Amino acid sequence: MKGVVLAGCPSAVLVDVSHEVPRFDVSAGAFMLFAGTRHFGGGSVHLAVVDPGVGSTRRRLIVEAGGRFYIGPDNGLFAIVIDEVGVQAVHELAPRGAPTFEGRDVFAPAAAALASGVPLESLGPKTDPPVALPDTGPRVLWTDGFGNLVTNLKPPVRRLRIHGHDISATAKTYSEARPGEPFVYVGSMGYLEVGVRESRADRLLGARPGMRVETI
Repeated sequence: MKGVVLAGCPSAVLVDVSHEVPRFDVSAGAFMLFAGTRHFGGGSVHLAVVDPGVGSTRRRLIVEAGGRFYIGPDNGLFAIVIDEVGVQAVHELAPRGAPTFEGRDVFAPAAAALASGVPLESLGPKTDPPVALPDTGPRVLWTDGFGNLVTNLKPPVRRLRIHGHDISATAKTYSEARPGEPFVYVGSMGYLEVGVRESRADRLLGARPGMRVETI
């Protein structure tokens, strides 16, 4: 995919946002797409492929949101970006190439074209907004490199139950929390997170992305 992008736009600067999204986990991919691209400038192009339905009837989209361009499958991957920054335009790409590798044959060429200055309107017709993520209730969206659990809940801070563990302690910063005790806080992306000072919440609680979260 990188080769295709650079062949189509040799001046492109490629930035790997993440290769740590669990395979087939569209919700985790949607969170990382928002978290990893929100500080890029207007006109930046973001290619994202978490695509269990590759080659199916799901649409292949270019989404303009927050002044940036997002390219990938229409399976909920764009949902959090759109919820956070809104959507300006949606265009559909035509299928081409190998149906098992549309990242290379559909999405990468479109990314290269946009990065080269090709007008969005020339790459495909306008279409309806992308599909949303399934409403599965409160969940763990992501586990970061320190083992903190990012949920899909927004403030206010409240008590949570994850994997049978009640988390009642709260804090604004790690320094306020007691070592070894899970606590709830508002993370830098604006979601409620669960952490453990100087330890890993995921291991202590036995939690992972996709796991149900209860408010208590």
